[in-house]
Amino acid sequence: MRLFKNKKEAKRFKKILKGYASGGNPVSATHSFVKDFLNPQPDRYDLTYRYEHSLRVALWGKRIAEAEGWDSEPLVMACLLHDTGYPFCETMEEWNMHPTYGAEVARLFLEKIGYDEELTERICQAIRIHDKWNDVPEDATPFELSVRDADDLDRFDIMRVCMIGRSDIGERSARELIEVCENRQRTLTDWQDRICGTDVAKAFWEEKLQMRRQFYEALQAEMQGTLEMEDFLKKEQR
Repeated sequence: MRLFKNKKEAKRFKKILKGYASGGNPVSATHSFVKDFLNPQPDRYDLTYRYEHSLRVALWGKRIAEAEGWDSEPLVMACLLHDTGYPFCETMEEWNMHPTYGAEVARLFLEKIGYDEELTERICQAIRIHDKWNDVPEDATPFELSVRDADDLDRFDIMRVCMIGRSDIGERSARELIEVCENRQRTLTDWQDRICGTDVAKAFWEEKLQMRRQFYEALQAEMQGTLEMEDFLKKEQR
């Protein structure tokens, strides 16, 4: 517990952890623990989002594992646990520490339920590196990279496009939106070479990029139509 500076959350975590023991279904226990600790509430969108994001990441982990012919259990568990470090982050500056905190949360929880030691270490290492882009350790295994892949697949899904829309689209003029779309499409080209842990994840990633590309192309075309109509009406007035 010495790693956690947030004493209030450390105390809450310790109390929740006491409710778990070895035996039973490890995936079900992990889900229950994550829900208890992330504590989604009707009036707290941030807590609900973090919990539901973890469910979606676990779904991507399950899809990757099944497509690769792996046992899905450890990857689903790692994905569920990957963001459990956030409750310990009191400031925006501490957010970069959430993978380290999350790995420690996972270790303590997995030890409490008596999970396999080797799989526990693999899960913890996957959580430690899940926020990295292409600066991943050279010895990172496909399993360790897959939590990161599953996390980014959710972060690039339709919901995030809508969330981004609130910040960089909003109530802007057609010309401003065309510029936003052009910038976003250049960024998507840069993201094309992202390192993935498996060919399956890479294929999923390319689908997400294509989805975003089509969104920005459609938005740009709509805004271009706005300008074309304005030019047409100006000519009509002459």
